[in-house]
Amino acid sequence: MAKIEDTDDSKASISSERHNPTHNPNSISHSTVKASNDADFIRYALSYLSTMEFPAYKNNILDHVRKVTTDSNVIALFQGLDGYIRFKDLYHVQKALEVNSVEKKTNYQISDETRNNPSFRTRDLPVDNSTKKREAANRNEERTDYPEVTPTAMSNFICSICGKPFQTQHDLIQHERFEKGDKSVK
Repeated sequence: MAKIEDTDDSKASISSERHNPTHNPNSISHSTVKASNDADFIRYALSYLSTMEFPAYKNNILDHVRKVTTDSNVIALFQGLDGYIRFKDLYHVQKALEVNSVEKKTNYQISDETRNNPSFRTRDLPVDNSTKKREAANRNEERTDYPEVTPTAMSNFICSICGKPFQTQHDLIQHERFEKGDKSVK
């Protein structure tokens, strides 16, 4: 029987190859620092997106920006965006760029005083009221950090007939049908 030799050298050796990044990390870092220290730079950069159609991914934003400017700082700023996010509008891009801004972080953070002594309304109002009435501390409040009552917080659905609380709206509807004597209760 004849012996077959394997002549493929690629399986027997290990090699490496230099990878050149598609974006310059130093220029991205420089533009991010510039944006974090200068809010006008973010507004200036966003002005180039005023004619762009959204929703868009990072690569769509970069293509558009490269068509309208050759400013390397602006291009590098947008290169720092996350490539997996589908940006809904200009405001969404602005918030993504402001993430590294020290001033904006300070504005959006909750203070230690508020964290230790929160003053907010709990969800004890009927279900048919607006979210703002259920969750806001006062009527003029507009939160810039996060809602005080999270969307995943449990709501109490209160029966209008007997006042009994329920965890789901479906249970409340079934209970109210029962209380009214509705024969179609399942």
